[in-house]
Amino acid sequence: MSNGRTIPLKPTTSKSTRQQKVQRERLLIILTVALVVAAWIFGYFTSGTDVAPLVPELLPGTAQVRTEGQLFIALDAAGEVIGYAALGSAPGYGGPIDMLVAVDPEGNILNTQVVTERESPGFFRLVTSSDLMGEYHGRPITDALQLGQDLDAVTGATVSAEGVAAAVRAATRQIADEALNVSLPTEQKPIQFGWPETILLLLFASGYLTHKWHNRKWKMRARWGTLIAGMVFLGFVYTVPLTITMIISLLSGYWPDWHNNLYWYLLIGGILFVTTVDAKNPYCSWFCPFGAFQECVAAISKAKPYRPRDLSEVLKWVQRGLALAAVVLGLALRRPGVASYEPFATLFDLRGTAVQWLFLALIVLASLVTYRPFCNYLCPLDPVIDFIAAARRWLKEGWAQWRKKPANV
Repeated sequence: MSNGRTIPLKPTTSKSTRQQKVQRERLLIILTVALVVAAWIFGYFTSGTDVAPLVPELLPGTAQVRTEGQLFIALDAAGEVIGYAALGSAPGYGGPIDMLVAVDPEGNILNTQVVTERESPGFFRLVTSSDLMGEYHGRPITDALQLGQDLDAVTGATVSAEGVAAAVRAATRQIADEALNVSLPTEQKPIQFGWPETILLLLFASGYLTHKWHNRKWKMRARWGTLIAGMVFLGFVYTVPLTITMIISLLSGYWPDWHNNLYWYLLIGGILFVTTVDAKNPYCSWFCPFGAFQECVAAISKAKPYRPRDLSEVLKWVQRGLALAAVVLGLALRRPGVASYEPFATLFDLRGTAVQWLFLALIVLASLVTYRPFCNYLCPLDPVIDFIAAARRWLKEGWAQWRKKPANV
């Protein structure tokens, strides 16, 4: 008997709610992967450029272009050879850079042209506005054609400039082998390991060790140390922050040469390793240069995190939507740099369009009011790392269930 008292119904358990959330999360993982794969396939089959029509632009007087394998032979109206052209490809920051190089019959470079590049527009603009392209004209193909040796480096766009130089070397080597019968020495590829790589490893080690400290006061001091070091060295000194461009480039299958891009392999490998093993986001929390800059601005006004209850979920999905749109657009167009909307170059290199400067100014003002506004509401990297963490949880649970499953008799 109830003695006239109302027995309340048992409320929905938190476990049931959590299971529904997990199911939605996994459905979104599947849909995200499917969308990314579809964009990758679309970009793969729609990319490509017909190079032959570009040869007469580099070799004036061409009346006919004969193709022999990957070599283009330019003929005049009398059928005489006036030059050769070849397409060279090498990895840049956002993907392969394809350079068409024209050489005369004596082995001198007559002209070069960028056929395709997938760099961030701001970075590649530094290359095209420099003297690098003009430095090739008139040089014999037997020259080293190496940045820092017989070619001037491009400040602020080292990776892109090296991609251009390596692509030109690849094209001239092909012409030397297939057309001129000139034997060029084997190209040496020394491993570039310097201060950026050393500092990065130290930041990883420092952040990983200090975040386990129990003393809150010293833990906060150590964190501020890694943040300031990341902002100063990875941001203002070397300008090598992680961007969505690199993520899209790797997803596109554009893996840069590790000999002169070891920094990026250490950075991405370190993030994947710590996120997978420890379920922590080491980069954003410990030494992200732009995150550190926002925290420094917030320290001036003592801004606090602002997460409006009514809008928190909406803002989170806006951030995830922007990140997914950037990845899909970059993969579909096969131009990772086009999808980047981070204001890193504007801050650390002090260059950018009027819109980019306005965007940076708004972020600075917002940082005086709320803690890390760009990181919390706009940064595309945070959703990518969240996706990795969610996939890790799913795989970990599946592995645990598989191990508990009894063997079939």
